[in-house]
Amino acid sequence: MSKLDPRPSDIKELYSWDVLNSTLQTAFKQPGEKTAVIDLRQFSLTKEEIVTEAESQGYTVTEEYNHYLRFR
Repeated sequence: MSKLDPRPSDIKELYSWDVLNSTLQTAFKQPGEKTAVIDLRQFSLTKEEIVTEAESQGYTVTEEYNHYLRFR
């Protein structure tokens, strides 16, 4: 029996709607919190999908730098 676990791969599963929703809900439930920022490279969703759905749910979304979206 080995004393070490196998080396983890560099490939990480990209996040989906569940993680995005949880991230936004957690951020906006914090007292005084008015914004949340995500890194698009961590999600399996396109920028257009995220922006369209977020705006339909009342968020204002702006692009911050490359690959980042800010939700208000």
